[in-house]
Amino acid sequence: MENKKEDWGDSRWEFTKAQSQWHFDALKEGPQDYKNVCTFEGDWEQAVADCLPQTLVSSWSNRNQLDSNDPIYTATQEENDLINAGANPDMKIFNRMDAKDIPVFRSIANYFGMEESTIKFHNQTTGQLLNWHIDNFAGRKERGNSFTEIEADKNPDLMRRFVIMLDDWKHGQVFALGNSNWHQWKRGECITWEWRDIPHATCNMGWDNRPMLQVTGWTTDKTLQLVKDGSKDTVISI
Repeated sequence: MENKKEDWGDSRWEFTKAQSQWHFDALKEGPQDYKNVCTFEGDWEQAVADCLPQTLVSSWSNRNQLDSNDPIYTATQEENDLINAGANPDMKIFNRMDAKDIPVFRSIANYFGMEESTIKFHNQTTGQLLNWHIDNFAGRKERGNSFTEIEADKNPDLMRRFVIMLDDWKHGQVFALGNSNWHQWKRGECITWEWRDIPHATCNMGWDNRPMLQVTGWTTDKTLQLVKDGSKDTVISI
């Protein structure tokens, strides 16, 4: 049986917001809207140095064209949101590259015990901004560059995204999730969040690079247990 197609209408934001279980009350106080998982320790300075010149500048209009020259299927709805807000769809949001073949980053990804993981190296430089959004994993191969619904849409626990900061926090670097602001992170700190629910945004108003690893995949029992037991005080040597 053919999978159901999602109907995004004219807006990515309105569609993903409608799927979310978050409260969207900007003044509500409550628990942290992200989950600390662990802190990695290891030597990845050379890997970061090697990656930086290989990254490609990404915008909302080209960010998922790492493996294909075809436009991402969500482009119209995403550009509508930006244009309606007075923003430029070609604005630079981050620099990125596929990092699956870099041993130290593969070792980090393997810790999560996920299946079919993607590993992306991100660097956000001065003035780059990724606006407020809710994840949809539009670039995953399972979607086939189409509005096809995947199993994770029906059960979000089946897929998870982790981010790992590869350097200490610097002034001017912002990572907002829900009503929380993740800042003053230490090198190697890892977090996750409920991808279907929590809106988030990042920007770099400082003068330093903000290198980060992003790992996304299908969860296993190990993955779910790591999230449940997670703490930044859990130190993992790589």
